[in-house]
Amino acid sequence: MATLQLTSSTVTAPDGASLELFTAPDGGMTTRGGVVVVHGSMVTAELYKELALRLAEALQAPVHLYNRRGRGASSPQPADYSLATEISDLGAVLEHTGSDAVFGHNYGGCIVLHAGRELKIGQIAVYDPIISFEGSIKAEWIPEFEAALAAKDEEKALAVLLRGLQTAGPIAKLPLPILTVLNRIGSRTPLGKELSKLLPTGPAEIRAVIAADAEAKGFDELPLETLFLVGGASPEYFGEAARRLDGILPASDIDVLPKLAHDAPTRPAKPLVDRLAEFFSS
Repeated sequence: MATLQLTSSTVTAPDGASLELFTAPDGGMTTRGGVVVVHGSMVTAELYKELALRLAEALQAPVHLYNRRGRGASSPQPADYSLATEISDLGAVLEHTGSDAVFGHNYGGCIVLHAGRELKIGQIAVYDPIISFEGSIKAEWIPEFEAALAAKDEEKALAVLLRGLQTAGPIAKLPLPILTVLNRIGSRTPLGKELSKLLPTGPAEIRAVIAADAEAKGFDELPLETLFLVGGASPEYFGEAARRLDGILPASDIDVLPKLAHDAPTRPAKPLVDRLAEFFSS
């Protein structure tokens, strides 16, 4: 168990919005530099705090984690929300922390990879990034997801989401009515209640992934030090995207971490922490 403690602060985005920042400082209490972690969709920074602590301990360097818009004490998503909002926010966090190294998971990986084409980032690592190339992600299930949200049927909305993304393992393949019933049971737990609160942030983020669809070739501007990590038990489309990007970069690395599922950064899995520490300390 990590012995370091997270400290909290606030970052102001270029549009005046507030971003809640947590930092796991190194043993010398340094808070500048280090690595910034960008969390996934429909979750909060809370799930990644142990990852930040363990990675900071392994690196002996600070690790910063912030709540993206619509979570915790951070400002809500703006009406004109897009991936540009997230890239601008990440830029503000990098400037505030003095870091040029970033790790992103899931939608956070999408943010980081697109940001790597615009911001001054020296090292990028992503785990199971959800990113669209030439129409590879269409998400035809979004209207049904939004309709369930509008009807305030959060359990059905979550069932549609899980079946659409296939990130919850075998349970995501269950028939929609059965998965909806299971979600009604799970919604009574603290984690289930938190997820229900975050579901409304989902449509804008999923649509942002689709709107940012691009040719893979355009990502050859990413830093030379780019690491693609994929869970061996994650849905195959994550690996397909990572391999496609790795194929156009001259010096990137790609690793498949056996037996790890899509949620490995929130556990956090030791093989993932060890690989990230190796990469960011190089």
